[in-house]
Amino acid sequence: MAGSNLRRFKNPEVLRNFSFKHLIEMLNRYKGYFDRMQFSYSETDEENFDYDGLANILSNQMFVGEYEELFNGFALVGATSQECFNEVLHAFISKSAYAGELTPTMSTADMALLVYLHDPEELNVLESDYAAVKKKSFSMRATRRDLHDLVITPEQILAFEESMNDIFQSKNYGNTARVTLTENDSHEIVLLIRHGESYKRQGIVMNGKKSKTIGFQPESYNTLCINRTTGELRLGIPTSPKWMEDAYSTVLGKVLFDDYEAFSVPRINDLEKIKELGRNVLIYHGDANVRISLVSVKAYISEESGMKEILEAEDGDLFRDMEMYKFKLSSRGRIIKAKFLVKIGKAERTITLDASNRSGYDYDDFGMIVDAWLRQVGIIRTLTKEEEANYVGFLAGECKIAAAV
Repeated sequence: MAGSNLRRFKNPEVLRNFSFKHLIEMLNRYKGYFDRMQFSYSETDEENFDYDGLANILSNQMFVGEYEELFNGFALVGATSQECFNEVLHAFISKSAYAGELTPTMSTADMALLVYLHDPEELNVLESDYAAVKKKSFSMRATRRDLHDLVITPEQILAFEESMNDIFQSKNYGNTARVTLTENDSHEIVLLIRHGESYKRQGIVMNGKKSKTIGFQPESYNTLCINRTTGELRLGIPTSPKWMEDAYSTVLGKVLFDDYEAFSVPRINDLEKIKELGRNVLIYHGDANVRISLVSVKAYISEESGMKEILEAEDGDLFRDMEMYKFKLSSRGRIIKAKFLVKIGKAERTITLDASNRSGYDYDDFGMIVDAWLRQVGIIRTLTKEEEANYVGFLAGECKIAAAV
């Protein structure tokens, strides 16, 4: 089911964003449910349609188990009716067989409903793909292999899917993995993995005083992006469970190169660059109007101590405060977390980085500029072979963050 729930439909005005024709077509698919709820609309025009009544039905669901597809459908359309999906939906419909139905006056909600009416699964993929790509805190790995000419075959995708299913089954996630191969606007290879999570049970309300328990596996999506230019693998996965990062990386390496260790090279956030470069770590070289300030750092009190402290700016500029109090950051031990305020044009975000192999930002247009800056100043870098053992040991022991290998 889509990440959105049905609460947005408590406001009847949200339903008015749909063209009346498409809304009625959606209702007709589940006419049995609306007849059961005694909601009559077949002889009603747009002006007299009971939007309040429909909003009430969608917000106070009954018989969910019997009409799960209805509520999942409206939730999916609701999730993809947000303005951020406008360009995604428009581009998708423009390339579809029903592109002739696209009009300049269509709202985002109406485009989402149009896609759903033609192919619900396609809308589901658009929503999950968008959510996965925009997911924060990607894990990063790299390879020392040349990936410039890498092409993944359908046979390799099938082998990857089967191997991941073996792992998912062993973790009580079921035989649910389905892998889709695409390419994004940056010409990266993208593997979108749909899978079930661990089995759950939940009570649902039936008619009157009745209720029943249903068992289900929540649907989840992960994204693996392979940058053929940099030789990096970006994993859009949660920080937990810990086994997932290793599973995806090792299985992918085995399938593509017959080498479980192909994507074992740590690509890390080297926060010690803040000490080395001082204020120069805030400099961005590029066309965008970027302003950056260091807000706080978390570091060990000394190289020998296991105690940590947080240094936080009084006025949003930690370098200015340290200069004012003549404080030397080099007097502290390893930096394990840093927070920056990044302004690009009129937009601004707080970026938090751990000394690990995970990003701390969305990988959208804003995040790609942040990524470029971090690479320019050397915070994002790939470890040398000599550094790998010590760094992985540090991550696993001191930081308690998932190691990169």
